[in-house]
Amino acid sequence: MDQERLLAAVLLADVVGSTPLYERIGDDAALQQVSDCLDAMREIVARQGGDFIHSKGDDVFSLFENPEAALRAVCQISRQLTKGPLSARIGLHFGAVIRTRGEVFGDVVNVTARLSTTANPGEVLISQSFCEALSARSRKALRLLDKMALKGKQELFDVYTLWSDDGALGTQITSWGTITDKRSASPRQINLVIRYGDQLRSCRNNEFVTIGRSPECNIVVERPWVSRHHATFTISNGRARLVERSSSGTFVSMGPGHEVFVRREDILLFGSGVISPGLRSTLGDAQLLHYEIVSD
Repeated sequence: MDQERLLAAVLLADVVGSTPLYERIGDDAALQQVSDCLDAMREIVARQGGDFIHSKGDDVFSLFENPEAALRAVCQISRQLTKGPLSARIGLHFGAVIRTRGEVFGDVVNVTARLSTTANPGEVLISQSFCEALSARSRKALRLLDKMALKGKQELFDVYTLWSDDGALGTQITSWGTITDKRSASPRQINLVIRYGDQLRSCRNNEFVTIGRSPECNIVVERPWVSRHHATFTISNGRARLVERSSSGTFVSMGPGHEVFVRREDILLFGSGVISPGLRSTLGDAQLLHYEIVSD
């Protein structure tokens, strides 16, 4: 079996907004618009020298040997989608891939898919390695968004996005509802302390603590309803959050009588509280993790 190993940029653009479109204008008209959108993205990829690999459902998966060309394609796709009712979640990554049997394989492909899934509709999420593969001039088109925990990955990733067309820096809404500029905002320094039985862990800015059934986790919770890699505590830009990626979900209490259920989503943490993987905290078999946010 012939295999080709190469360094390449991987682009995954997943069209969103088709469901309300089908409901609003009917199946035939909506299908035509979605098909036109996918065709337009494939045409942009080809025009920039990229290779269209496949389309599964409403996405376009492509490969570029030249990261500069991939960036141009993403910028054009972003502008194209602002003209209609559809948008896309786009992931862009760079690294070593294996090309064989008309497909592309490797961890780079997996990370690109996670970036695309994590992106908001209309947003492009770009990895650190892709940023580093660009020329200094092209990097000016990107801005650092945040450090993010991606599903299945232990470490936090620096993730970038595109500047808006007018070059304005996007705003960020903080937990207090205040609009801030990330260049001037100085994140407060906090320490997140997590206790489970005799296990005690803490993390500071840009660090993380993993919990789950696997012995690889920082805090091991050996119960059958707990996923191997259940969730991750992280601190980024002075904010603590729980990144939940389990099958059974997690109950989070941040105050008396106020327990919320999360599954495969992120939640900001405040003050102190209780985390109960898989079961309500009031049940006898519940495994309770106590957390506290301490200002340095």
